[in-house]
Amino acid sequence: MEPAKFCIECGNPLPPEAKHCPNCGAEVADLHLTPSDGVRQTPLTQEPLPQPVGSGPYSATLAPPPGMPIPQPAQAAPYGGPGAPHRSPYVSAPAGPVAYPQATTAPGFQRMRGVGSAKRLGGGLIAILGGVVMLVAQGFFMSKGSQLNLLNVGLGFLCLASGVIALVVRGWGPVIVGALLSGGVFALCGLKLYQTILWVQTQAPEVVTSWALRSGGIIWIGGMMLGMVAFAKAFQSLFRH
Repeated sequence: MEPAKFCIECGNPLPPEAKHCPNCGAEVADLHLTPSDGVRQTPLTQEPLPQPVGSGPYSATLAPPPGMPIPQPAQAAPYGGPGAPHRSPYVSAPAGPVAYPQATTAPGFQRMRGVGSAKRLGGGLIAILGGVVMLVAQGFFMSKGSQLNLLNVGLGFLCLASGVIALVVRGWGPVIVGALLSGGVFALCGLKLYQTILWVQTQAPEVVTSWALRSGGIIWIGGMMLGMVAFAKAFQSLFRH
């Protein structure tokens, strides 16, 4: 049995001897595929093309196929990085550094700050304390029957004056003068301390004990030591910023 023929244009069955389709009039070809050849004919379907969508009439954004999620626009990063808006190459950055207003300081405060930052001399309080202690020791000596030693009293007043000057002076010039005065006190105190040590070595132990504890000798030695420490502090302050 001759297999049935079908029109390639409209798909209707054709008579075996037909040369043209009685339905559409198309010319019949020599070879035609039939369902008996093992090929299943399925109607051709065309997927709908993606339609342009967007916020404006000229938007070129294409809609995704059905079933696919609609991508959301990326959020711009606030401080740059991925997602940040593209900066136009024709927009140039402002030339030069940005000038910020500077706070002004009152003239009175500037003068006070300049005075506070001037060079100061250290060891003033220690020198004052050493001078007072040496004068008190001379008072003990006189109360025990010793004669007034003007050199020792003058050394006590000189140490006291050097301490007052160290607290008052400001600036490099006065500070250097105060440091020289403190150095003189240091030298005199060191000399008197050396003489005291030599005197102690020539005396009996009971005489030295009586002089140190009852006559105020230990106070005198302490005052001279304070005068020497004050010069060390003053000398150290010359190299301190």
